[in-house]
Amino acid sequence: MTPPPIPVSPAQWPCDLDRLRGLMQAAGLDAILAFGGANFLYLTGYQNYFDAPGASVALIPADPAQPPMILIAAWMADAAAAASRITEIETFPLWLEIGDLEAIRAGTQATIAKPSPRYDIGANMRRIAEALRARGLERGRIGLEMGAVSAATFAQLATALPAARLIEAAAVFTDLRIHKSPWEIACIKEATLGAEHGLRILAATPLRGRDVAGLKQIYDAACADFAAARGTGGYLGTRVTASVGGAISPTIAGGARVTGAELVFFDCATSIHGYGSDTGRTLAFGRPSSEARQFLDAVIAGMAAAEPLLRPGTPMCEVFHAGHEAVRAHGLPWYTRGHIGHTMGLGMGEQGPYLSPVETRPLEAGMVIALETPLYIRGLGGFQVEDCYVITETGAEKFTTLPRDFLFAEL
Repeated sequence: MTPPPIPVSPAQWPCDLDRLRGLMQAAGLDAILAFGGANFLYLTGYQNYFDAPGASVALIPADPAQPPMILIAAWMADAAAAASRITEIETFPLWLEIGDLEAIRAGTQATIAKPSPRYDIGANMRRIAEALRARGLERGRIGLEMGAVSAATFAQLATALPAARLIEAAAVFTDLRIHKSPWEIACIKEATLGAEHGLRILAATPLRGRDVAGLKQIYDAACADFAAARGTGGYLGTRVTASVGGAISPTIAGGARVTGAELVFFDCATSIHGYGSDTGRTLAFGRPSSEARQFLDAVIAGMAAAEPLLRPGTPMCEVFHAGHEAVRAHGLPWYTRGHIGHTMGLGMGEQGPYLSPVETRPLEAGMVIALETPLYIRGLGGFQVEDCYVITETGAEKFTTLPRDFLFAEL
């Protein structure tokens, strides 16, 4: 059955600015800055095409009486205004020449100097500083996710705001984004279905002689076709991490080619409106060896032991210990992982918090979780089973429908 497209509009975007302000006040922050990437998208609802360092900044004061604002390149202003609930948008020039048709026809098009070669990060940080001063926050505690800011951008910001305290606020963004709205859950569920379809088509396509790039071409085309056939709105492509045979190190292109005598590790995702799935399986050609069977059975045992604990109130470390120890008990006493899963949301990579031995945070309804207990055996191959779930009020709903066994593929 073909569902309707998953729509997106400023009214549907999930970010709750009031909740963000509450988190900021609890953290003692006077304002928060989101620099590009997922944080900027989440706060504004706009996915910036030109997402370079210091080129996309959202400013949200903790005081609701102070207006939020966006700083973005002039080229993006119209798209940002259409997508975002934040109405105060300031712009900066790029190297581009952008004319106005009516002014050109009237002979009044102005000559405007452009930055060279691209744009002025220092000027952008001074604009942010000016916006904070206008709100009386130039001496405030300003939060930002340090890992999302380049060293050059941070230095320019610190210079422009000498009296402010720049505070690590990654935890605020994590807490803000960790609970998913029904719309976000629908996006991730649809992304999971697309990723699975791509895997099924990959396994049903003759693969002899293909390297990782060749496998990805098949997978990409299948996922795009699936999104088009379903009428899915917001399809933004795929992510593939794969290796052929016993070298196990993932490659983008080149490397080993499929002969049929090896295993293929394939971890993959698709993205709907920026929300990524996370799915993985091991492809086999014919009957696996007894060693390969033992290794995958241990991985599956870990998944089976951890899955029942995916319910509200379970500390994430308990999920880890259940899955981790089950793999070890299945004949692999040396098995050691740093985590066996993670939360999901914007982006197609791992996101914290993790199902790790050091994470005591309990699972909560509305979290979307990827559970995995992978194993990599140099000289044989990668063994992957990764499934996606949303934590519900009473347990967990599983998005993934693929069987956990080897995915048998064609030559």
